[in-house]
Amino acid sequence: MPKLAGDVKDLFIKTAIYPVATASKDGIPNVVPIHFVKVYDEDTILLVDNFMDKSLKNLRENPQLSICVWDMDKKQAYQIKGKATIVSSGKPFDEAVDWVKKGAPHLAPKSAILMQVTSIYNCQPGPDLGKEL
Repeated sequence: MPKLAGDVKDLFIKTAIYPVATASKDGIPNVVPIHFVKVYDEDTILLVDNFMDKSLKNLRENPQLSICVWDMDKKQAYQIKGKATIVSSGKPFDEAVDWVKKGAPHLAPKSAILMQVTSIYNCQPGPDLGKEL
C-alpha cells in the first residue's frame, strides 16, 4: 500500500481546492471541487461532505474515487486513487466537523469520507508521467 509522505503529503498542505472524481455504478463520471481535504494518516485521506449530492450517491454505489494535487512552481503533480468509507459519527466525523467549524462556522458537515489510498501516480509531464509511486 502506498504511503502519503514526502512531496505528496506536502502538496496536500499547500492545495486549497481538490478535484475529486467519482463514478456511478454504470461508470458515469463526476468531478467536483472540494476544499476540506487533508491527509488523515499515512494511507488515508479525509474529505468532508458539506455539499455532496452526486458524489455521495456515486460513493454509495461505487466506493472508488480519485484526487489530484499539484504545485506548478515545483513541477509536481500526483493522482491518488482509493476506496471510500462514508462516516457520519465517531472520531473521524467529529474531527471533520471541528475542522470545518474552525474555518467556516456557517457550514454543517453531513459526513466524513475516509479514502483508503490504493495507488499514487506521477502526473507531471516528463519521463515519469503515469508511473506509479
